[in-house]
Amino acid sequence: MMRRLACHPWVRRILIGACLAIVIVQAAVIAHRRETRIGDYDISREMGRRFLAGEHLYGGGLHYPYTPSAALSFAPLALLPPGLGLAMRYAAAVGGLWLTLRLLRTMVGRRRRLDAATALSVEIITLVLGAQYILRDLDDGGPHLLLLTIVVGGVYCLSRGRQLLGAVWLGLVTVLKAPVGLLLPFLLWKRQWRPAGFAVAAALVWTVLPMAWMGPASWWSHEVEWARTALQSALGNPTPGVRASEQRVQNQSLTVAARRYLESYPEGHPLRISHPAYVAFLDLDPAAARRAGAGIVGVLVLACAWLMRRPYRGADDPGWLLECSAVLILALLLSPVTWLQHLVFVVPALYLIAAEGCGRTLGAPALAAMGLYAVPALLLNREVLGKDLSLLILSYHVHTLALLLVLAVVLLRRPTAD
Repeated sequence: MMRRLACHPWVRRILIGACLAIVIVQAAVIAHRRETRIGDYDISREMGRRFLAGEHLYGGGLHYPYTPSAALSFAPLALLPPGLGLAMRYAAAVGGLWLTLRLLRTMVGRRRRLDAATALSVEIITLVLGAQYILRDLDDGGPHLLLLTIVVGGVYCLSRGRQLLGAVWLGLVTVLKAPVGLLLPFLLWKRQWRPAGFAVAAALVWTVLPMAWMGPASWWSHEVEWARTALQSALGNPTPGVRASEQRVQNQSLTVAARRYLESYPEGHPLRISHPAYVAFLDLDPAAARRAGAGIVGVLVLACAWLMRRPYRGADDPGWLLECSAVLILALLLSPVTWLQHLVFVVPALYLIAAEGCGRTLGAPALAAMGLYAVPALLLNREVLGKDLSLLILSYHVHTLALLLVLAVVLLRRPTAD
């Protein structure tokens, strides 16, 4: 039905109009919100200002998840008036999302030709299923949509045999968003020795690039400070700069989600919600819960590694896109901190699943899994539930469960790959 509707020109016009309306309304909301409180965009801009001014980047716990290379990428924001910089990054993110969809269409189309109506249907389904995460990221100018474009561009280059260029993009995104660096050991696991070596070399070049402005001593001290804090965060220790407790509840990391179900938090704990519908489950002591959570993560990694053990048949192997999409989801699950805006990295997987569903049946298990995914993705948000109830729902880590469902569909159903 979706495909038949997409054949009509008026459907395209309505879609374009709806997208423009959403962009205009959201831009107005963002402009109004910035008059009363700062957001991640303002913090990124401040980090860029400190980089240019030669100040300590992490003073006050500012943006600890980001490396000096990320501070370099934020520097242009500090050269522009705040409103103009946000508008330009927002426009770039929207353009990046369009380019991402085009690259996905090209890669999927090599295996299964998508006519214009089918491609439009797939894009509509993808945007609808990922709308909450896309809009949440656009609230801060869409930084993760830009990172997603870089990742998909890198995978596209690798799938076309352009190993050096693809590695340059993957190396860049690794230093800008460390969890996405999981793609580098993934390349080694797939015995892609040359792309892996190029990507590591590119990451090293991007890492030392800020030294040209900061100077060797300042650059090294910042890298050591970042690495120390990142290690503490990966081990589950408190991270400086994490803000209000309600934002901690929003963390959809698998480790945090597992501990939520394994141990009971006392009253006043930042991960406990004061709500009559809040329910604790198991009551393991914190040390046992950490070990059990690490075990769950380990089992997931081993299962994914086993399912992705087959070497690629060549540069045009459809497994490139499918398995890199799975690795992006795995990176979200393994990251110590995963906010809702980070979940735009699920877009390539959603595209693959939508393309499979528009071409042939997904099968009952996959359809059921995607139906369950759609509940938190489409319905369980602050606009529908209100602040208090949405925080309660987030405390149950429903988006973590949604990611696991999509990961299972991608790796077990392998849409558009077989």
